[in-house]
Amino acid sequence: MSNVATDNVNSSSSLLNQLRSPPLLGLMIIVLMFCEKMLAHTYTAITIYVLPAPYKYIVPAIIGLFGVILIIRGMGKDEVKGTLMGYFGMVMVWMSWFESGMPLIAGPANIPPVIPADGNYMAGLLGEHIILQASFIFCLTALFFTMLNKEVRCRMLLWVKRRTGLDKTIGAPTPGYRPNVSRVAAFEYFFVTWFMYGLMLLIVDPRSFGLHHPVTYFLSALVCLWGIYLIYKCSQQREVGYAIRYGIGAAGVSWFIPETAAFYEVFNEFYLRVDQYPVPMLIIFILYITIFRILWKTPINPKTQQSA
Repeated sequence: MSNVATDNVNSSSSLLNQLRSPPLLGLMIIVLMFCEKMLAHTYTAITIYVLPAPYKYIVPAIIGLFGVILIIRGMGKDEVKGTLMGYFGMVMVWMSWFESGMPLIAGPANIPPVIPADGNYMAGLLGEHIILQASFIFCLTALFFTMLNKEVRCRMLLWVKRRTGLDKTIGAPTPGYRPNVSRVAAFEYFFVTWFMYGLMLLIVDPRSFGLHHPVTYFLSALVCLWGIYLIYKCSQQREVGYAIRYGIGAAGVSWFIPETAAFYEVFNEFYLRVDQYPVPMLIIFILYITIFRILWKTPINPKTQQSA
């Protein structure tokens, strides 16, 4: 019996090692973050359209606060746990204070919605979308000045630095400098989500080209190909903490694919109606918790504080 138990333990350990190694590691992280985005949509749909006042204000306020606390507490953790806490903390902040909070700002402002001529409500812009779209210029400005910080290691900003020659002006990162991963993961989730939200709203805006225009098709295809490329690059990552941080950007961009498919009415956003699809949403919730736990339990090298 002891041999059987040992074999089972070894088999389980071997499977977990495979899941924490490329290419399964990166693909598992993409699945995790796609599940998160579905669950976040479910949460915001409930807080905006189901919860009565004052709970629709109180619940997001409290959950967002817990997110901030989680990010701060993650600042003393290792690469994996710190990254997960920073990432999940900002998920709580974004979906509570931004996704659930923006309609509370747009409603009293009486911003009229912009609906396509064909009546496709899902591809229209509500008041909160128009506010967020207008904020895109502030997002780009903040990213530009963030890029001027030589310690920033965001892959997209590094690419822009190299292409524009700013890398020589700004200088190389300080050798041995290791930023706090909880803050970095939270910062990345915030800016990637903000950037992609603004970009998507600009591309599909009915007031410009609209959905059914060659320019929109071309730009949408470019972003989709970018997302697929980032998924591939994420699947090549080896260190678990870094792979999670890379996956934040990869999933943030590639989530454009199902969002665009929903605009063209070829994909049903079932996660917006948990009352009609309770079983799929339960499966997604269990899958998210399972993957999160697998990543959380990653063995850590005590010297490097990275995955062993």
